[in-house]
Amino acid sequence: MRRLLAPLLLLVLCGSVPAEEAQRKPVVVAYVADSDDHFAGRAVVEEAYRRLEIPAEFRGFQADEALKASNGGQVQAELQRIDGIHHRFKNLVQVPIPINYIQGAAFSKEYDFPILGWHSLKPYKIGSVEGILFAERGTAGMEVKVAKTYPELIEWIHDGKVDVGVMPRISGLTSIRESERADVKEMEGVLETMLAYHYLHRSRADLAPRLSRVLKKMLLEGTTKRLRKETDAKLLGEDR
Repeated sequence: MRRLLAPLLLLVLCGSVPAEEAQRKPVVVAYVADSDDHFAGRAVVEEAYRRLEIPAEFRGFQADEALKASNGGQVQAELQRIDGIHHRFKNLVQVPIPINYIQGAAFSKEYDFPILGWHSLKPYKIGSVEGILFAERGTAGMEVKVAKTYPELIEWIHDGKVDVGVMPRISGLTSIRESERADVKEMEGVLETMLAYHYLHRSRADLAPRLSRVLKKMLLEGTTKRLRKETDAKLLGEDR
């Protein structure tokens, strides 16, 4: 009996080592480099990986390139995206606990009417940024000109190439400040508020249950909300 158990025990012990090592491998996370909305999500995700003792590295891309990298397996995760994108990007696995929220906002130089939903924008020339999925979905069927970056879209608004620019609110406000285009203003009202989720490439789907547990704990204990509040205060200069 002892002779039979020894090889089995050895097999179990040896088999467990690669699994443990795989879970400790660094996870490279793609994020949208020129979107300041990512900072709050990054703070939450960094804390979650820290609690799990899993190294996480963050690599910036343009919005559309980030999805290509994460869905294609060049990186192992997508920092944050709106709900349900795994139906379109089949290699991504959604971690079902929200880590952040994104407010879709409209910005203009010439117009200042109240925003009452996406239909408010239909009569106007609209600008958005490539790879921003909520704007792509919300402006479907409308006249839309797509920029590569937020600073480029701010310039289009300033120069009158588009009437209204659709951006995540934080990214829009910080891009205006950095470009020094004070004549581009946030319009009254929010187009849409969306929860944001962390996504894993299917090669690291094994991490989803553990991340779900720790992110749920962070949400319930108030850590997620606190990190969002602290990050936004720094970005908008409200912490002084």
